[in-house]
Amino acid sequence: MAQQEQWQFSGSEPELYERYKVPRLLHPLALLLLERVPLRAGQRVLDVACGTGIVARLAAARIGPTGTVIGLDLNEGMLAVARAHAPEAGAPIEWKQGDASELPFADAAFDVVLCQQGFQFFPDKPAALRQMRRVLAPGGIVALNVFGAPNRYNAALAEALAKYVDEKVAMRSLAPYALRDVDALRAIVKAAGFADAEIRTSVFAKRFEPSQEWLLQDTGGSPYASAIAALDTAARAAMIRDIAAALKDLWDVDSFAAPGDVHFVYARK
Repeated sequence: MAQQEQWQFSGSEPELYERYKVPRLLHPLALLLLERVPLRAGQRVLDVACGTGIVARLAAARIGPTGTVIGLDLNEGMLAVARAHAPEAGAPIEWKQGDASELPFADAAFDVVLCQQGFQFFPDKPAALRQMRRVLAPGGIVALNVFGAPNRYNAALAEALAKYVDEKVAMRSLAPYALRDVDALRAIVKAAGFADAEIRTSVFAKRFEPSQEWLLQDTGGSPYASAIAALDTAARAAMIRDIAAALKDLWDVDSFAAPGDVHFVYARK
């Protein structure tokens, strides 16, 4: 099964994704991504695999009402939540359903193309990056981020899922780390035709609180959320004990802080 198929969302998952994953993880990562993107008033911005739209919203605020932003995602459920959370101020945002490997835009249509935590799921990554380059104007920039290796929390979660659910669900939980190898990532960027590219790796700490409520919230909005929710309370409690035991040296007052790598790619056309 392709990784893109492994990480699709349905039902209430997009709303849970926006409610829990965005403030705890994706909003901070989006701020880091945009730190090195010279967004200016009036620019044309495309957010590929926009999810519920946090990167598009931040970009819209920075380029102002004279700019334009398009958020594109394969999943219509994600786009529905994005539309419901669209800001009133800043650049207008158009939400569009589409495939990253066949971007439905003209050549040189954008000044900036952004992609947060979506690139690793594309079945044909070189084709998707070539498409991003195609729709960039000369001198334009592509900026994206992907996770490095699973941090200790996510590794412990995968082990617990294998033990209390099954191996297939455990493997699905590790799909976001498919581009952990920075050399492989660099090769894809080069093959897409970007001669001027920079890859930076930053450390981001993921926090784990040892409670069932936190686990259900943290995994809510993921393709394996229903498998955890379906466990009885005793099994979930055992999962939490196993994860906490694996992280015991990382205890920090009331939670565990597990650092992990995030790769940031910045490439000019």
